[in-house]
Amino acid sequence: MSPVRRWLFAWAAGWLLTLSVAHAHLIVSQRGTLNIVGNGAYMVLSLPVSAFAGIDDSGDGRLSLDELRTHAGSIEAQVHGGVQLVSSEGVHMLEGVMLNTAPPDNAPAAPAEQLVVMGRFPLDPQVTHLTFTLGLFGKGSGEQVEQIAVTRGSETQLMTLTPQLNQGDVLPSAWTVFFDQAVNGATHVLTGADHLLFLLVVLAAGWGFRKIVLALTCFTVGHAITLVACAWFGLAVPPTLVEPAIAATVVGVALFDRWCYRRQVNFPAKVRLSLIFGCALIHGLGLARAFSDLGLDFENKLVSLAGFNTGIELGQLTVVLFAAVVMKLIHSLRGVSGVAMATRLASYAAVLMGSFWFLERVAYTA
Repeated sequence: MSPVRRWLFAWAAGWLLTLSVAHAHLIVSQRGTLNIVGNGAYMVLSLPVSAFAGIDDSGDGRLSLDELRTHAGSIEAQVHGGVQLVSSEGVHMLEGVMLNTAPPDNAPAAPAEQLVVMGRFPLDPQVTHLTFTLGLFGKGSGEQVEQIAVTRGSETQLMTLTPQLNQGDVLPSAWTVFFDQAVNGATHVLTGADHLLFLLVVLAAGWGFRKIVLALTCFTVGHAITLVACAWFGLAVPPTLVEPAIAATVVGVALFDRWCYRRQVNFPAKVRLSLIFGCALIHGLGLARAFSDLGLDFENKLVSLAGFNTGIELGQLTVVLFAAVVMKLIHSLRGVSGVAMATRLASYAAVLMGSFWFLERVAYTA
C-alpha cells in the first residue's frame, strides 16, 4: 500500500472513530485534541454552532444535517480563518477538513449545538516552536472556553483558550509555562474586584509593614493549599457556593475590624492572621477556576502552580505599594486623622460592596 493510500486509510478510520465518539458524547463540548505525529498535527475540535456566522438558517441555535450540507463550504472557510497553527516557517494550513454534528445521544438525527471539526496540519518534523490560535468561540456564557489536549509522544499538555487569550504555545518549555502562569496570576489579582477589595480590607487594619507582610503570606499560603488540593487531589466546590462565600469573606473581615475598632478590643495578631488564612482557603477555590491552564503531567502542574502563585504574590505586592503611596499622600495632606478616616471609609465601602456581591451572587445562583 502506497504512503498516500495508508494515510487516507488511517484518516478514514480515524474519521469513522470520531463519528462514533461524537455520537456517544465522548468528545465533550468545547474540547479537542491535537496529536503531533511525524510530519503532521492531527486535530479534532468540538466547537459551538454559535461561533459560526450565517449557518443557522432556522435560528434555533442548533445545526441540522441539512444546514451542515448547505453551508459546508462556508463552515470550512471559517475554520481555515479561525483555526491556525503557526511556526517560524509561517502558517500551516489545515488540510482534509471534515465536519460532523454532535447531536444528543437519544436523537442522533436531531440538530446539534456543537460541531465536530477534524483536520491535519502538515509539519516539518524539525519544527520545534508552534503556536495554536483559535478565533471561533460561541456567543453563550458557557461557550467562551476551549480546552485542547496536546500530545507528542510522551509529552502532554492541556491548553485552555478564551476570546481574551486565544492563542498558546504548543508544548512550551518549563520557563514559558512559569512565565505565562505568573502573568495569569498577577492579572487575576489586578483585575479581580473581589480579590482587590479583600486586599484593601487587609490593609485597612492600619498594621505596620511587618504584620502586613505576615498577613499577605498567610493569604498566599492559604490559597496555595486550596490550589494544590484542586490540582492534585481533585477538590471541586461548585461556583454557586464559592462565589457568595468569597463575597462573605470581604464583609466578614471588614465587620470584624470595625467591631474591634469600636469596642477597642485588641486581639493578638494571630487571631486576625488566622481569620485571613481561613478566608484564603475560600479565595483559593475561586483562584482555582482561573488556574485551568495546567499540563497533564506532574512536572507541568508543579511549574504552573509555582508560576501562578508567584504572579499572585507580585500582584499583591503591587497593590500594597500602590496603597502605601496613596496613604502617604493622604498623610501628607490630612495627617493621621486623614489616614484614619480613609481606612474607615475603605472598611465601610468593603461592607457595602461585599454585601451587594453576596446578594447578587446568591440571587443569580438561586
